[in-house]
Amino acid sequence: MRIKTIVADYQQKRDFMKKLFVSVPMKGRTEEEIKASVQKMKKIAEICEGEELELIDSYIEDNPPKDSKEAVWYLGESLKKLAQADVFIGINDAWGWNECYIENDVASRYGIKNYHIPAQYVINDYNSLCNKSHMSVCNEAMPTF
Repeated sequence: MRIKTIVADYQQKRDFMKKLFVSVPMKGRTEEEIKASVQKMKKIAEICEGEELELIDSYIEDNPPKDSKEAVWYLGESLKKLAQADVFIGINDAWGWNECYIENDVASRYGIKNYHIPAQYVINDYNSLCNKSHMSVCNEAMPTF
């Protein structure tokens, strides 16, 4: 009987657990690097929320159809997952990453509770990633006047 109670309690908790969508740059990064950033961001979101959150797996392993705009297809798949979220966490520098920027905008416009953190907190050597991805501006690379 005790095992049934534990299982029922776990199921009830899982049924009412808030769902978290994590938006993190993927271009120019390995799956391992992306998933490490996602886990860091999940921990930060759980601290902000004061409770455990169910992670929506936003890493898309499928390949787009041959005659499609690849980036748009990935964004569409990502937005389908974002639609399930109660909580969103992304990076402050989203403007430099099209998909992250749009996910951030959608979360804000459609009332999904959201948090934003500096990319350097969750992405190792962020400036190098920006340079590798041919971004014209990064936080530390900005000129001073």
